Amino acid sequence: MNKRYPLATLLRLREHRTETARLYVLECQRVVAACREACTAIEGEIRNLQATRNDQRRRLLDPPPPGVAWPIALEQREAHIELLANHIVRAQQRLAQAQQKLREAEQVLADARTAFFRAKARQEALEKRRDSWRGEQRALEARVEEAVAEDLLASARHLQLSEGGDHR
Repeated sequence: MNKRYPLATLLRLREHRTETARLYVLECQRVVAACREACTAIEGEIRNLQATRNDQRRRLLDPPPPGVAWPIALEQREAHIELLANHIVRAQQRLAQAQQKLREAEQVLADARTAFFRAKARQEALEKRRDSWRGEQRALEARVEEAVAEDLLASARHLQLSEGGDHR
C-alpha cells in the first residue's frame, strides 16, 4: 500500500533533502580544495628537492673543505645527491597518491552536485505542483463565489417578481 503524505510535509522533506545535499556539496568542495592544496605542497617540495639536488651536482667538483680528502668529499657529495634523488622519488609517489585522492574527491563532488541538482529539481517540481494546486483552488473558489452570486441574483429576481405580482 502506497502511503500519501500531505503536500506541506513533502515540501518540508524535499527542502530538508535539498539542504542536506547542498551541505554535502560544500563539504565535498572543502575536501577537493584540501586535496589540491596537498598536491600543490608536494609539488613545491619536489621542486625544492630538485633545485637542491641540481645545486649539489653543480658543486660536486668544488674543492673539499680543508682537512678532508677528495675521495671522501666526493663520496659524501654523491651520497647526498643520491639521498636527494630518493627523497624526490618518494615525494613523486606521494604526489601520485595525492593526485589519485584528488581525482576520487572530484568524482565524489561531481556525484554530490548531480544529487543536489536532482533534489533541487524535485523540490521545484513539487513547489510548482503546489502553486498549480493553489491556482486551481483559487479558481474553484472563484467559480463557487460566482455561482453563489448568481444564485443570490436569481433569488432576488424571483423575490422581486413574486412581490411585484402580489401588488396587482
